[in-house]
Amino acid sequence: MAGALAAKRVIPLRARRDEDKEARRRELLDAARALFEATSFAQVKMADVAARTGLAKGTVFLYFPTKEALFLALLDDLLTAWFAKLNRRLAQGGTWTGHQLACAVAGSLEGEETFTRLLALMQTVLEQNVTVAQAQAFKERVLGAMGTTAALLQARLPFLTPQTAGQLIRHVHALVTGLRQMADIAPVAREVLTLPHMAPLRVDFTAELTAAITTLLRGLESR
Repeated sequence: MAGALAAKRVIPLRARRDEDKEARRRELLDAARALFEATSFAQVKMADVAARTGLAKGTVFLYFPTKEALFLALLDDLLTAWFAKLNRRLAQGGTWTGHQLACAVAGSLEGEETFTRLLALMQTVLEQNVTVAQAQAFKERVLGAMGTTAALLQARLPFLTPQTAGQLIRHVHALVTGLRQMADIAPVAREVLTLPHMAPLRVDFTAELTAAITTLLRGLESR
């Protein structure tokens, strides 16, 4: 009996190696995220990632040939998690108003500053130094996730078509990118904006995003 149980616990060598590779990959992504949250993309070096994980720098490059590839993989994970989070909210049945949907989208991004900061770097930085294969794999996953979310958006807002639902997702991306860049300001500028007369320049990310999506949906509904 003991021998039979032991046999069942035996994991094929290839499977163990795959598990080890995935664990190390996850360790590298977690290190990159921690460094990014403490500083900025420009300040993070691959050597820092290696040091944080206790790995040789050359080992890091075996998993991710460039810093951009590393952070694109991190964005991929965060984007997938966010789509799943948003979809759980959208799966709650019934017809919604545009404002309800705007609140759901903006609310799903609360506490997701790391994700939105990376999303703002996607086209201009992260996709600039990766292979075609890496870029295509990322874009294929984004496309699949968009299709699922677009269907849920149509279920909540019947005036949306497959085309306008996809357009809404793209426009939300643009709004998130722009507002995150406006809200993620340097310490010196942040101090300046505390002056009372600077109030019109302050950006409340969630409130501004909710208002912008609500306005966008009103336009789509009136077509």
